[in-house]
Amino acid sequence: MIYRFDGDYAIDGRPLLLAVDPVDSQRSFLATGLRVWDGGIVLAKYLEHYVRRAPRATGPGPTPGRLRGLELGCGTGVGGLALALLGHEAVLSDIGDLQAAATQSNIDRNRAQIAAAGGEATYMTLDWRGLPARAPLGAFDLVVAADVVWHESLVEPFLQAVSWACSGPGSSEVILSHKVRDEESVQLWERLTAEAGLRIERKVRTEEAVGEDGHPDVVVYHLRKAG
Repeated sequence: MIYRFDGDYAIDGRPLLLAVDPVDSQRSFLATGLRVWDGGIVLAKYLEHYVRRAPRATGPGPTPGRLRGLELGCGTGVGGLALALLGHEAVLSDIGDLQAAATQSNIDRNRAQIAAAGGEATYMTLDWRGLPARAPLGAFDLVVAADVVWHESLVEPFLQAVSWACSGPGSSEVILSHKVRDEESVQLWERLTAEAGLRIERKVRTEEAVGEDGHPDVVVYHLRKAG
């Protein structure tokens, strides 16, 4: 990781500030979301490029033209905070009291810059194995995630969460940034995605999409509900 997130990493010209556990931190062995991973760093920069070109939300809402996104397995919150720094509304979600405190602290660190950009960021606890009623959360234009299917055991719970998120109102385009570690897990992910009723619209090599902000081993999937 080449960034300290103390002002050396920016989204749309605004610093994205994060408290990040060091690599050898004992806590980071207990909660992987206390560190920033390559997939998250690339997702934030990918959103900076992509959201500028994406159609803005047109439905009813407090701020016309502002997208509303949900980040699944947000960890430090780098992806969702990037969306908020681009002037959109982001709901960051993860699990566990330790992670909730760490992520909320990062939201607070960026609150002034998010407000200046016209965005908004909030946090909620979301257990993929015990998902709540979907209706109270309202519409989402985007569902984003990064490095959340790094182990085969995470693929099915993540797809359940994606299907749940896409079952509500909104266009619910899904953007997953994934660092490829082995081909077997990629094949499992792509096969189960189709079985879950989700369509991979495209798979983007991030070095080609965002240049030096990309990573040779990180790809971005764009998905939607099939049909």
